[in-house]
Amino acid sequence: MNSLLKVNLRFRDEDNPNRGGFNNLRLKRETSIETVDMLIDSLTSVKNHYMNVDNLLDGLLIDVYYNDIIAKSNRIKRLLKPRGKEANDLIVGARFSDAEEGEENHIITYYVKEKTVDESIQQLEVIRKFLVEELDGCATRDNFNEYYDPKKKKTITKISQQQYDKYNCSKKQIRELIVDCSVIETIRVPRISTNADNEEYLVTFYKTEKSTSELLDIIDVDKFNHRYSFYGEDTILVSRDLYNYLNEKIPYLISMVSPDLSKINYYDLSETENKDRPKISSPKNEPVIGVIDTLFDENVYFSEWVENYDYLDDVEKSGVKNEHRVHGTEVSSIIVDGPNLNPWLDDNCGRFRVRHFGVCLDKISTSRLVRKIKEIVDKNPDIHVWNLSLGTEEEVSKNFISYDGAVLDELQAKKNVIFIVAGTNDNRIEKNGRIRIGSPADSLNSIVVNSVRKNGEPASFSREGAVLSFFNKPDISYYGGDIDEKIKVMSPRGECEDYGTSLAAPWISRKMAFLIDVIGLPREVAKALLIDSAAGWEFKQQGYKMQKILGYGIVPISINNILCSEDSEIKFYLYGTSKSYKTSNYSIPIPKDKDGKYPYIARTTLCYFPHCSRTQGVDYTNRELSLKFGRVKNNDAIDDINDNVQDEDGFYTDERRSRAEFRKWENTKFISKVLKKNRAVKSYEDRAWAFTVTSKERALEAKKEEMNFGAIVTLREINGIDRISDFITLCEMRGWIVNEINMENKIDEYINNQEEIVFTE
Repeated sequence: MNSLLKVNLRFRDEDNPNRGGFNNLRLKRETSIETVDMLIDSLTSVKNHYMNVDNLLDGLLIDVYYNDIIAKSNRIKRLLKPRGKEANDLIVGARFSDAEEGEENHIITYYVKEKTVDESIQQLEVIRKFLVEELDGCATRDNFNEYYDPKKKKTITKISQQQYDKYNCSKKQIRELIVDCSVIETIRVPRISTNADNEEYLVTFYKTEKSTSELLDIIDVDKFNHRYSFYGEDTILVSRDLYNYLNEKIPYLISMVSPDLSKINYYDLSETENKDRPKISSPKNEPVIGVIDTLFDENVYFSEWVENYDYLDDVEKSGVKNEHRVHGTEVSSIIVDGPNLNPWLDDNCGRFRVRHFGVCLDKISTSRLVRKIKEIVDKNPDIHVWNLSLGTEEEVSKNFISYDGAVLDELQAKKNVIFIVAGTNDNRIEKNGRIRIGSPADSLNSIVVNSVRKNGEPASFSREGAVLSFFNKPDISYYGGDIDEKIKVMSPRGECEDYGTSLAAPWISRKMAFLIDVIGLPREVAKALLIDSAAGWEFKQQGYKMQKILGYGIVPISINNILCSEDSEIKFYLYGTSKSYKTSNYSIPIPKDKDGKYPYIARTTLCYFPHCSRTQGVDYTNRELSLKFGRVKNNDAIDDINDNVQDEDGFYTDERRSRAEFRKWENTKFISKVLKKNRAVKSYEDRAWAFTVTSKERALEAKKEEMNFGAIVTLREINGIDRISDFITLCEMRGWIVNEINMENKIDEYINNQEEIVFTE
């Protein structure tokens, strides 16, 4: 087998060459006088609503219902635009419409001044007149759109400048308003719905000029002795009575509502228990994995390997029972000694030490769990991999990330850590189809793990994604047993058998800790490597079979099969930093065959950890890295293996397609070339291959910060020839350093680095 290679190629930074285009109607879109009349009525109705209620704000919160999943560049530009600002600057939330899967459209919430609404209504009156007098009542692509003719070297237009000048509005304003109208379905006052069946809720308000505390003072919350507490600037924990009061008084201000409960479910342990204490050596300097779970039992045979902390509040400590130490002990037993308990799952990663934080008994509020996680991670900066096998029974929302999931994403965006999160279990007695995963398994930056049986089939209790109707969760799957096919663990009662996604996650924590702490890979590369190994060549060829349940697939058991590849494959990783619009290298030297062609199929996996904004709802990730990998064509464009035409001149892809095919805004990209014919592909005038990531910010005014990314590239030689030596030689001829990731050498290096040096006189 061939080893994984580290290629230290040089990236170059490129600025965005695009400077905007024409204000044209999109395909199959038009603006009629009926549409304009509807929007005038909608805006007038919204304004009248706020006049008839006790509006606590200086402005108006308005929901714009779009008729598609809309890209940032295609959202309204002139309608609701205040002077000196852009309409996109006013966005305070985004969600999807209640429609069938795949048919959802954007609903985007804007916070605008009443004066801006009045001006927008006046502008729409002008547009109505323009449509009647200049376009026979309807703007279409045929009578409205403009384009540049390179042969005539001028813009071809159907409407003269004199026609625009008659309306006391600039040409740009008129065209932008007409295009704006074509993408809107309706406009309404915000109002979300939820079932008030829980005792406590986390309520998040839209961001306005008034703080949450000011709003609560204005509506006299304290007068009624309602209990609440703050979690961040815009989120409070409230009782059911207070939620009902808020929903009655200021429903238009409520952005998100979620229950506040994380619960651990215990399953029937096997009747056969082994009271004998297995033998285990004493720990040395093995890597440490952080575990945040229920309590740990220090009487088990491997307790020397676990640094235990009962991280409980005073009230919780008084109620501790033996059963509260079952789940946490089982999880840590897999991390420390899982292969010894389950020889068929020996991953060749060895043993790991555990720093175990018992944060709850059998259940904990989401708000308290989040507080404890923040404290624990801050106080333990030496730990890179954290295992979190707690979760809720409630399904995650289709329109926003859970509070605890968002906190995990924030921690991973700011710190050099990664969370391995259990995919949560379906504990219903009577199951009718699969339910969505529970929080915090909707955390995008985390690796979320579902459970499978020995034969690779999903466990009966596995729940499914996607998250926000789009993001691929769970990420991967692993062997966590099933009701009738349990795996061995150690509990306070001795050796037992159990099952659950909670027991699949720690196996992945072991692999991540090995890759990061022993092999020395950056977390972005380690995550990409695991996902790439799970997907393999089959993921795309099988048409993403069971993706919602299995994620990208099942991770191989042995770490050797993750770090190595077949003799016919070249597998290398790239690690870089996105600093500008595009980060690229156009000279990757892939070996050719004797005919000067490239006899390969290829795949690439990219991972990064973006900052996110929970208050933006479905538009959650702040930054997008679009990936391209393939041969460089004669015009310097890339013949991308995924046919990604985003950001190319002359091509247009709508937002729905970009998300579905190219995973736009998702922080994991997997692209693969499906082999249809077993033959080599040509080289474009002896040009090399290219790798690029293109960066886009969600907010127009966002400051572009540096962000690291890791990518795994695999090339399979279609004739089975081993060309890895040729690849290394070609890279070195370019002055690039290529390092072979030899697992045995890395283990020796890690051991040597951990040895204490004693100086003698």
